[in-house]
Amino acid sequence: MTQDPQLEITTDTGPFVLIPEWVFGLRLSSQAFRLYALLATYADWKDGSAWPSRKTLAQRLDTTTDSIDRWLRELTKAGCVTIERRTDPDNTARNLTNLYRLHRVAPSRKNTATPTRKDTATPGRKNTALTIPNKNETHLEQRDVIKEVFSVWLESTGRDPKRTKLDRPRETRIRWALANYPQQDVLDAVRGWEHSLFHTGKNDQRKVYNDLTLLLRNADKVEYFRDLYRQYAPIISKPEEPRVEWKPCGKCSNGWVTVTDEKGEERLAPCPCRKPK
Repeated sequence: MTQDPQLEITTDTGPFVLIPEWVFGLRLSSQAFRLYALLATYADWKDGSAWPSRKTLAQRLDTTTDSIDRWLRELTKAGCVTIERRTDPDNTARNLTNLYRLHRVAPSRKNTATPTRKDTATPGRKNTALTIPNKNETHLEQRDVIKEVFSVWLESTGRDPKRTKLDRPRETRIRWALANYPQQDVLDAVRGWEHSLFHTGKNDQRKVYNDLTLLLRNADKVEYFRDLYRQYAPIISKPEEPRVEWKPCGKCSNGWVTVTDEKGEERLAPCPCRKPK
């Protein structure tokens, strides 16, 4: 039988990574799970070590390094990843990319041998049709994003997670904001109030205005607080530089000072004492 030279055999199987089954059982956000999978694409097969930069990870996941740091803390707390800070041996003032070690064995089973599989191998695919998205999985992923926005807002306002609930009005505003703006815009918007004198209590009523339904009330509010956060965001140390503890200098209010911008408006900005020494 003569083979047609123009006949090509195609497959939809491409590069892939293996995710340990125990990771699926963790209460990870979908974003942290994606980051673990991305790190696995860089990891050495023998020891699970990888060293991509935070900037590279952020670009691959279309997010910011702040989000990468937040998801890394989640993975570290769950026992999925260990992070080692590195410096140049010839120049200790120069930081290198972090060294990540992916754990492929659950922390509680490190001394237990992997049991022999008794089931049969997964049969090969008989077609090349694309996988149809699962509506339930899409819904769960959106729910994770909503919870992340709510969690960032709780952290920003300092409210007690046990006493502050994600009720329907708050969830409705988050859903609306995510439907109209990128996820990072919404995350920045719920933190922007920190840089407004009026909303932090410097007003006639001496009242703090930072409820979630206010910050995400409409497009004007979302864009105002988003831009406010990005303009006056806290000073961030250089990539891969470890966090440095600081003490208020006595001239500021817990690390914050009042500044006047080019428009003559007063804003809150980080005090120079917050900079790493």
